[in-house]
Amino acid sequence: MLKTIFNVDSGLSEAAAINIYRRSAQSSGKLEALLEELGYALSDPSVSWKALLANSDYEVFDAETEEQAKAYARRVLWEPLQGLK
Repeated sequence: MLKTIFNVDSGLSEAAAINIYRRSAQSSGKLEALLEELGYALSDPSVSWKALLANSDYEVFDAETEEQAKAYARRVLWEPLQGLK
């Protein structure tokens, strides 16, 4: 999702990317698994959200700190899925 939908090169607005992400997560039949994986990743201090959001393959958000990157991930990946169950 980060590489395809949220990638800055996709040209989608953040709102459009979130809408596509929500629809895709909901229709995939894997919403529970996605929420579980995101929950673990957001609570694991060894996960570098800075690296996940901006690397040599794609760029979603170039955060200055891990805290900014994690907050962005919560806002665009975690929060949009809440209440979809």
